[in-house]
Amino acid sequence: MEAAPAILDARGGAFAAMGSTLFRRVRVFDGTQLLDATDVLVRDGRIAEVGRRAVRAAAQGSEVVDGQGRQTLLPGLIDAHAHIVEGALARALRFGVTTELDMANPPALIRAAKAAHEDPETPPTADVRSAGAAATVPGGHGTQFFPGVPTLRSPAEAAGFVADRIAEGSDYLKIHYADGVPRGRDPVPVLDPPTVAALAGAAHERGLLAVAHVGTLAAAVEALTAGVDGLAHVFADAQPADPDTGPIAEFAALAAERHAFLIPTLTMIDMYAGGKGICELADDPALAPHLSDEDIETLDRQRSGANPALPLYPESAATGVRAAAAAGVPILAGTDMVFALHGAALHRELELLVGAGLSTAQALAAATATPARAFGLDDRGRIAPGLRADLLLVDGDPLADIRCTRAIAGVWQRGAQVSARPVPAR
Repeated sequence: MEAAPAILDARGGAFAAMGSTLFRRVRVFDGTQLLDATDVLVRDGRIAEVGRRAVRAAAQGSEVVDGQGRQTLLPGLIDAHAHIVEGALARALRFGVTTELDMANPPALIRAAKAAHEDPETPPTADVRSAGAAATVPGGHGTQFFPGVPTLRSPAEAAGFVADRIAEGSDYLKIHYADGVPRGRDPVPVLDPPTVAALAGAAHERGLLAVAHVGTLAAAVEALTAGVDGLAHVFADAQPADPDTGPIAEFAALAAERHAFLIPTLTMIDMYAGGKGICELADDPALAPHLSDEDIETLDRQRSGANPALPLYPESAATGVRAAAAAGVPILAGTDMVFALHGAALHRELELLVGAGLSTAQALAAATATPARAFGLDDRGRIAPGLRADLLLVDGDPLADIRCTRAIAGVWQRGAQVSARPVPAR
């Protein structure tokens, strides 16, 4: 199956596939539910029809992809917490991740990545949105990664800080509200709650979401009380195991009351705690042949214990996710990957979300429709007429076994096939 040639989309610079593709007899996870033995027509980079009308609407000469009732078509996956580096977005696309939400990076890097995504002369990459420079206090979390990053100290500086981020092209605001203790470091300075509240208020006045980085349950509650829209991590400090009573239940109720979302990043929490579960990505025949050298090196280091374990508690994190989901808090799949495992790690995150108590449908929605809705990406995340044809075709039924998302048969971006590979036998 060859990708159709690309043309300039008259909507404003996005490149779309010319012609049409008809997906026949595929299961369809449309972002919320499974549709059995369904047809989907893609035309000029967008989804044109879903259902019985798709075949009748297909033009003669349309490319046909026959799922034979054994393959499942999903929206392209969205990683709701990443930090891109050079080459990361191309690697992410290889694993069916068509959009990454970057949670802190130099603005120039993000501008270059967005331009490359729109350039028909460059290899295809996942689309990206970014917070740009995250809000932090001098010497606070984030300054160790980005020397010279802008900082602030008081509520009076919040409006100017947000205005500067908008001028640099930030799509939303990231607020660092963590003192470093749960990550095994000595305490570092942290923004005070009034400044966090002022930042969230300034972001809302300018039409931006405010997302807070937290590490403890106490910080999560304080950030929600200050008015942030979502949490970029679930807490990972030691907590009682019962999610139905006490502080965890109160956290979940508060998040639901504030209509906040949660990006747990269970994969990264487990890795920092010394967990070896992610290492099996290198042993999975559906993924291993497509991992980069950086991916393999990262997994080898994790397997050997070369990275010291930090005092994090994955069980607490999973309990927090379970309680939040039960309270109706939207859960978004994110990995917090930086140098390696972009794309591949999201398949591990889906598995961990199911292990934390989400249904397979909830986990798939956490990587498709839910982050699209939370971040206002109205043109993606679902399979419905008029939306971008960012699509992932897999063998098997991921609602029966979430690991079927790894059995990738093809990836399409704006209707153009960008990745196709045979699925090795398990």
